[in-house]
Amino acid sequence: MAGQDRAIPADGGQDATALPDDAAWTKAPPLRFGTMLFYGLGSASNGIKNRSISTFLLLFYSQVVGLPATWVGSALAITLILDGLFDPVIGQISDNFRSRWGRRHPFIYFSAIPYAIIFVLLWTPPTGWSPEALLAYMTVCIVLLRSIDTFFEVPASAMSAELTSDYHQRTMLIACRYFFTFAGGLTMIWIAYKFFLSDAEGGLFVRASYGQYALLAGTAIALAILGCAMGTHHRIPWLRQPPARKLTIGLLFKELAQTLANRSLWLANAAGLFTAIATGMVGGLATYFQVYFWELTPDQLSYLPIAGMIAALLGIVIGPWITRWLGKKKGGIAMFAALMIVSITPISLRLAGLLPENGTQFVFVLLFFEALLIAMLTLMTSMAITSMIADVAEDSEVKTGRRSEGLLFSVDNVLKKSTAGVGVFAASLILAAAGLSGQVRPGEISEAALHQMGFYFVPAIILIYGGAIISLLVFPLDEDTHKANLETLRARKDGGAD
Repeated sequence: MAGQDRAIPADGGQDATALPDDAAWTKAPPLRFGTMLFYGLGSASNGIKNRSISTFLLLFYSQVVGLPATWVGSALAITLILDGLFDPVIGQISDNFRSRWGRRHPFIYFSAIPYAIIFVLLWTPPTGWSPEALLAYMTVCIVLLRSIDTFFEVPASAMSAELTSDYHQRTMLIACRYFFTFAGGLTMIWIAYKFFLSDAEGGLFVRASYGQYALLAGTAIALAILGCAMGTHHRIPWLRQPPARKLTIGLLFKELAQTLANRSLWLANAAGLFTAIATGMVGGLATYFQVYFWELTPDQLSYLPIAGMIAALLGIVIGPWITRWLGKKKGGIAMFAALMIVSITPISLRLAGLLPENGTQFVFVLLFFEALLIAMLTLMTSMAITSMIADVAEDSEVKTGRRSEGLLFSVDNVLKKSTAGVGVFAASLILAAAGLSGQVRPGEISEAALHQMGFYFVPAIILIYGGAIISLLVFPLDEDTHKANLETLRARKDGGAD
């Protein structure tokens, strides 16, 4: 029936030579909302992994395992940069991969179980090892974890530009991804605080609790990835199939250079770059600010992820509405400006002496709404940027004659990973300057040192989000340009058919 997804053959796929060409792709049935939800579900894996690392890893390996914070921060930065080099390789391979299950799904299916196993290993380091050996163990686990994540994240991200070419539906599709990224990650953080790291379980400094949490989180990661793969499997007949051709290393590098020469790609990714730096720095410092600066209890901390869950629900509705109203570019600029203001307000008020003492209900309510607004605005800016990158797919095809979604989104991943490492490293430097590099407990650090941490944080956030705003100001693609690109591609196909 028209408007329904065509059933895939009983053997679970098609022969690679029988998969559709670009003309068949343009006749794909409408994308169902249920398919969009299953597609988005997979990104919960990335949200769980990223939230766990940004919220707990620096605290766990420095305050619980006993490594210096600068060691952990440096290792995180280095592994992010090294891992980022792997993404374009997977992007290029998936763009040119031919199979009965298409270009993307084999990689997604493959990643699920190894992803979960390595995640658990990261949070269960051996006991009795030297600090140097533990640092090596942590580093290897992180490299493996982020490498296997690439097998899922790059092909899955690239699929967003294939599932739909509609300018606004694409934003909704990406909004589903970011909803599950936030909801999945924040739900697991709430579970961690409520059931594994609560006062009843001994608080934040019990080593075994992190391993127990990782077992549950790793299982959720595997299920999310498999749900994404199986929930979108029926769309394989309408996903792009690369032409059969002989590939050489020289040809791949030539096509890589041509694709990466797109100016719009780099401007959109520049905004994402600044966002990743901020995310890495804020994530690395969040628990320290909450535990040391604001002196929140584990019970209070368990409520902050709830703010993020509410934010995810609001963001998936408000974000696409803003980009439809203002456009992706202007909407992104407005949201970044709001994000910058919200991020610095509570700390600035505390540094200025305009807030009551820690422990009061007013302070906690303020922090709750700050967490809600930051999570909502971060989700909304991220989905706008990712949707812009998806629009570059057609712009790139007009210029190069090739579909290169995997490569385009791999650049996004590379920059996010490498610059998030810069943010985490910056967080470790701020901690060292404030005297929190070693093992200390709340109440053991001076008020002056805590204020110093805030004084570094505020101007850094202003500079970072200011850079994102400048990048979007000169981004050239808009809805009219996107429609023109689609018309150009349609005319080429019609001409080729003649």
